[in-house]
Amino acid sequence: MQREFLIETRAVSDEKGNLLNLKYYLIEEDAPDLAAPLYRICIKKSLSGQSCVEETQSTPPVSDSEAHARRMLRQLITNAVTPVCLLEIVDDMITKEDITVT
Repeated sequence: MQREFLIETRAVSDEKGNLLNLKYYLIEEDAPDLAAPLYRICIKKSLSGQSCVEETQSTPPVSDSEAHARRMLRQLITNAVTPVCLLEIVDDMITKEDITVT
């Protein structure tokens, strides 16, 4: 089972001056072989004034800790990350954590 939680909506301008609506979601999914849920991140982008979603991207599970996933999501929101670069940035964030821990 999967649950999707809208965490924040931001309006930002792109390089062409178009106003974009970015919606940031935390997705909680039950893992069949684990007692605790796993957390993924999703970003949906649409042009301002249009209700249809133009672009969506979600990550594979990033953590089994809701707090950790929310911290990652907060960084993405602060930096107005769009769907097109979500996977690359999350990969960089996780790689950086791995380097810091070792």
